[in-house]
Amino acid sequence: MHQGESNVSQTTRFQRNLDDLQVHGYLHIKNALKPDTVTRWKEILYAKYEREEYCGANSVGNVYFDKLLGQATDMVLPLLTLPDTTAYLKAIMGKQCQLRSVRAHVNPASYKQEWHMDFSDYYYQEGKSDALQPVKGLCMNQTFYLTDNDPGVARLTFLKGYLKKPIPAELLPHIGYTDDRQNVFQVWCDSQEQVDLHPKAGDAVVFYSHIPHQGAKLREAAPDEDIRANLVFHFQQTPMFPGIMFVSDPQFTLDTLGYRGSFPFA
Repeated sequence: MHQGESNVSQTTRFQRNLDDLQVHGYLHIKNALKPDTVTRWKEILYAKYEREEYCGANSVGNVYFDKLLGQATDMVLPLLTLPDTTAYLKAIMGKQCQLRSVRAHVNPASYKQEWHMDFSDYYYQEGKSDALQPVKGLCMNQTFYLTDNDPGVARLTFLKGYLKKPIPAELLPHIGYTDDRQNVFQVWCDSQEQVDLHPKAGDAVVFYSHIPHQGAKLREAAPDEDIRANLVFHFQQTPMFPGIMFVSDPQFTLDTLGYRGSFPFA
């Protein structure tokens, strides 16, 4: 194959993937991280977990780390502009793309995440802005998987077709974090058509942060298996303002990188 043909093929593949992302709201990217990078990240997270150097653990089995941008800066920064993943963020959000937060998770035991939207105020931010001419922003997520999520072992699930659908208004009072599986929003999500993804170690998933999704680890790990782990980057398209409902807070990123440094493509 000539170099020109290779470039055309890469361009075609990128455009096809971008189209899929804009239609479905998520994109599974295989082999985004090199094996040695995956290994190094697991070493970092497992060591922090063993030393109990995590920021918190919730009731559904998620142990999380929120300070990696400051603690493993040399590992984090290259992933802000990794071509295989961030090319899609750049295409959609351009120079308005701002890093909101970096978060990692480990799931030592069986784990079933609550149905949630990282950016739950996507459809309601204009009303909350109290502005005569509100500007609507969006947020996107890139998640790197550090362990295999094979069928029967683990999964990432999206509600099908909800990229451009608002969540029914009567469910909004019930969309906050909960481990109550009878919560009306949780029950409603369970009843919707779903799509399961099974990313392998080193794969990434890029998706719009306002679509309902759920991660799960379906069984206890065997003694020789690694603890399920992933690394999450939240990006926001400015403008955003305090008081908007989102799963993470941007202040640590701003303190660490400064405002100008938080824009990877500007």
